[in-house]
Amino acid sequence: MRLGTLRACDFNGPDYQFLDIHPAAQDALLAGHLQSLQVHPGILLHGVEARDLRTLNTCSPAEPGLHIVVVLEGSVDVSFGEHALKMEVATAGSRPVQACGAIIHTRPGDLFRRRWKQGKFERKISLSLEPEWLADLCQADKAAPELLRTWIANQQLAIQQWQPSPRAIAVAEQIIQLAREGTSPLLLLSRTLELMHEALQSLASIARPPSQALGVREHQRLARLKQLLDSGDDASRSLGELAQEVGLSTSALQRQFRQIYGSSIDDYRRAQRLDHARHMLEQTGCSVLEVAHTAGYTSAANFSTAFKRRFGMSPKLVRGKV
Repeated sequence: MRLGTLRACDFNGPDYQFLDIHPAAQDALLAGHLQSLQVHPGILLHGVEARDLRTLNTCSPAEPGLHIVVVLEGSVDVSFGEHALKMEVATAGSRPVQACGAIIHTRPGDLFRRRWKQGKFERKISLSLEPEWLADLCQADKAAPELLRTWIANQQLAIQQWQPSPRAIAVAEQIIQLAREGTSPLLLLSRTLELMHEALQSLASIARPPSQALGVREHQRLARLKQLLDSGDDASRSLGELAQEVGLSTSALQRQFRQIYGSSIDDYRRAQRLDHARHMLEQTGCSVLEVAHTAGYTSAANFSTAFKRRFGMSPKLVRGKV
């Protein structure tokens, strides 16, 4: 783990290029921490929680293989070859609303470009699967997504954005915590494989026949619903009332919401309440019991269980850091 301020000399590899400016070796470029960890032969975990201190552009060779990225806070502005990838986690006040993700397949010789912007913050993890390990996986697993097999067979540079489910976001948070602690390598591997499985399953869903795809009108309806859920104004509304709001039956609403966002509406709302609860624990002096009641839990024990499942740590531990 690299912790603290990273300077230009820390990025001064033989193939690392500063494209528009050439900072001095001791110029500070990044504040925060970076982490790289070999979780399993063929699987490398990268973690970033840092803020850009300069505005610039850099270029370096991309590691060939499959990369699964989950952005938990902030934004990412990069390119692989000629394919640009921009991801940003929306916020409500000062807290992130929902993480976002991407799956990237790269080949030997592809270039990775990063666009830095002074003050830009990002907190993310990425799993890099080496080509040999990936090929063995596809050979051993007959259920591996056809889209992934196509990428590998055609040596295709590809980027596919995906929406991690609340469970996947919770797993990503737990991976960060486990990697920092360094005490449970088996549990870390288990959570890494779980996150990888959901990401690859999202590729399988992309290959569904076009007849199962939702149209523009359905996407607009669900986007309007998500905006309502993100605003917090839905707290007193039942599923039936939400369905009526967007002009769908309850069953169609639930099915389409899961198809687009990878989560049930109840799970999405629960995740939002827990996100808000974490914000309260971090920013206020409220007790765990008070926060539990605000999040809709009558039992502090049930709240603690749900909180730990989502964030990989207890609410008392989060409050203790205030």
